Amino acid sequence: MEDKVKQAKLKALSLLTDMDRTEAQLRQKLKQKSYEDDVVEQAMEYVKSFGYIDDVNYAKRFVESRKKTKSKHEIAAMLSQKGVHREVISQAVAECYHPEDALEAIQYLAGKKCESPEQCSDKEKKKIFDYLLRKGFSYEEIRQVIQVSFWNA
Repeated sequence: MEDKVKQAKLKALSLLTDMDRTEAQLRQKLKQKSYEDDVVEQAMEYVKSFGYIDDVNYAKRFVESRKKTKSKHEIAAMLSQKGVHREVISQAVAECYHPEDALEAIQYLAGKKCESPEQCSDKEKKKIFDYLLRKGFSYEEIRQVIQVSFWNA
């Protein structure tokens, strides 16, 4: 039994060396390796004791790294899929994602779809508007960028 725990701890450290993971992702990976639940728990406590796994910091880093290209709703959905708790997601988004980040992301994504606003037809602008809505940006945020500032300069 002690051997299994040691193996699980080493495997957990190895998995975290490859890439940053959430607690849920690491737990799932260890279970996929056929470790028993109590062994997984001991390995999780071990990596937590060194601060190698921290969903709050993970969520904040995740938001910071994606806020220039994603809406806060899209980021929250991605974090949720990774097993981060709703409260942690809310906290990270509130601390790290500001209104100007959404406008910057909209401007970036709209610019990828149509480099020069003057050359975009109304139909293309409508397609871009709808695309941004599906990405999780609010109507008001999109309107502020597309109709008011960047696209009518």
